[in-house]
Amino acid sequence: MTYRPWGSVEWSLSLSNPKQWSLIGALGTEERSLSAWGLFNQFGILKGQSFAEILDVDSVKYRQLNKDLLALRRAEFLGSGGKVADITTFDLMSELFRIRQFSQEVIQKNSSIVLDITSLPKRFFFPILEALVKSANIRDLLITYTCPDSYASGALYEDIEPWKTLPGFGGRDNPDIWIAGVGFLAESLKRYIVDNPKEKIKVLVPFPAPLSSLRRTWQSVAELEQGNPENRIDKIRVDTLDMSAAFDRISSLAGKPAKNIAFAPFGPKPTSAAMCLYALQQKSSVHYPQPTVYHPEYSKGIKKGDPKIAVSSYWIKHDGEFLYHV
Repeated sequence: MTYRPWGSVEWSLSLSNPKQWSLIGALGTEERSLSAWGLFNQFGILKGQSFAEILDVDSVKYRQLNKDLLALRRAEFLGSGGKVADITTFDLMSELFRIRQFSQEVIQKNSSIVLDITSLPKRFFFPILEALVKSANIRDLLITYTCPDSYASGALYEDIEPWKTLPGFGGRDNPDIWIAGVGFLAESLKRYIVDNPKEKIKVLVPFPAPLSSLRRTWQSVAELEQGNPENRIDKIRVDTLDMSAAFDRISSLAGKPAKNIAFAPFGPKPTSAAMCLYALQQKSSVHYPQPTVYHPEYSKGIKKGDPKIAVSSYWIKHDGEFLYHV
């Protein structure tokens, strides 16, 4: 079993020689979207940063709140040393070539990259992570993720697109195994299960999980099980933040020789990143019904109010060595 270090940013950085990093992230409505950047900035080890400002499909309901929170986050970023030139604006449903172009521009500037997936939608961070992993120029790669203090009590998504493969992750047909994460979008996964009664699904249940998401997670599990035979859904517990353990569990489920897996990356971002790291090597298909409108206050605050506690950091590449080989 490969040792893949993860933990606090400060601890993770202590495992390697000092470097100057470039950070890729999303400038979003959530407070936590700038937490990882703030830490690296505070430590004085940032060579540069590239932020995607991703605009949802227009919603009359959230239009003003979205505008106000994005303006607040921009002011926070610019007031802490960021520059307008560091921000690239995208529509949520932007074409894959634009996302890949954004990735390549960063790859050409530095060999040590931090990818902060906290506020990046999966249709963005999956192809960005793929580009960083496959680039020979990137010798050191960290992923960061920030836990919030709480989530909005109401609906977190609206106007959900039909079930499709993520751009660039069409994979292979006729999967042998379906592996899904459990998150807050249970109705879409449940609809797929109902519409495909012959499919058996391995469900990665985030546990232990933060109190901020625990109730919703088990409510989602209960919804999936309702009306379905017990043998259709195989529940497998995976620590919410342990990307390495999630990757090992996926590899174990695939078996040797590896079966053809299809992924549905609902659930925690670290587990979704593990799915991405497996899928990009094995040409697995990745399926997701993309919400086109997110609640502007999807989450509030950061865990314990302290970025040193809230931000987790994961080594993906270290000094040219890729740590997540299948």
